[in-house]
Amino acid sequence: MFSNILYVILAIVMLGIIVTVHEFGHYTVGRLCGIGIVEFSVGFGPRLVGWKRKGIQYSLRAIPLGGYCAFVGEDQRSDDPRAMNNQPVWKRFLTVLSGPLMNFVLAFVVCAAMLNAYFIAETYPIVDQVVADMPAGQAGLLPGDKILQVNGVELTNDSAGVSLMLSTMQSGDMTQPIDLVIERDGQTMHYAVTAAPVTDESGKATRYQIGIVFSSRTYNFFESLGEAGSYMVETTGMMLNSLKNLIFKGEGLEDTAGTVGIIAVVAQQARQGMYMVLWLMYIISLNLGIMNLLPIPALDGGRLLFLIVEAIRRKPIPPEKEGLVHGIGMVLLLGLFIVLTYHDIVKLISGGFKM
Repeated sequence: MFSNILYVILAIVMLGIIVTVHEFGHYTVGRLCGIGIVEFSVGFGPRLVGWKRKGIQYSLRAIPLGGYCAFVGEDQRSDDPRAMNNQPVWKRFLTVLSGPLMNFVLAFVVCAAMLNAYFIAETYPIVDQVVADMPAGQAGLLPGDKILQVNGVELTNDSAGVSLMLSTMQSGDMTQPIDLVIERDGQTMHYAVTAAPVTDESGKATRYQIGIVFSSRTYNFFESLGEAGSYMVETTGMMLNSLKNLIFKGEGLEDTAGTVGIIAVVAQQARQGMYMVLWLMYIISLNLGIMNLLPIPALDGGRLLFLIVEAIRRKPIPPEKEGLVHGIGMVLLLGLFIVLTYHDIVKLISGGFKM
């Protein structure tokens, strides 16, 4: 029970960090652009602690599931020269855009850290571990053995060599001995290893293995930075495709979750270790950045759309009218939040989220 509470707290803190980073993007660029800020708040609800500095109210509030950065004259007319709506379009555009961009930055940093610490960059046809009671160990292979040939096929000392070894083994009769030529302490040795069938949880034989773990390495710092961008592009493509299928085909609707569901999933999956914590932070931050760029009223994407229209027509849209549109959008989003929360609670009670 106590561990459940700790994982729930971890999930709430993670969401709080992701949203705070988003709002900090608005705050930082807004200040750099000279836009007046009324309050920067971490969390919602009653204020727990707060202070004022240079005319800005900083607050820590009771519900750590979000936050906000309130600008002067954001949705109403103001004579203050620092007011949001008195600024050039480009300043307002950058300020609004900076929130989602910070989520992409956070996702990039987390992704790079994840790649650097956990993802395999390259595998080598060198024995790192020998699985007990499996054919390789029984035949006499040892950690450190470098596999030079398999069934007469020479291997290169890289990931391609590992792939070639596996494909060569699988293309033959796996019930017959596999001829291996290995190098150990400068000497060449020959082994004949007969693979054993490995069964899955259902008890069906799925594949044959000889029982070794190959040596490998993770990405170094610079490689992880380079791969993180490509990885983000690939993940973004999958997210956009899933969003398209959800909107036009209804696919994945039953798996859609609100804040309660996200907390439940994070609390559940975080038990698997730091890798899963980083993975979830990466996915949620990237998803928040994408969702906030959608042209929906009350979201950053809706505000950016109004700014683009203003730039095209070279005439500002009355802030009262824009505020009304965003207000309606906020009501609709609040309604969606209530529906998703109800759905999450029902699913949680019925055991849909395992805690």
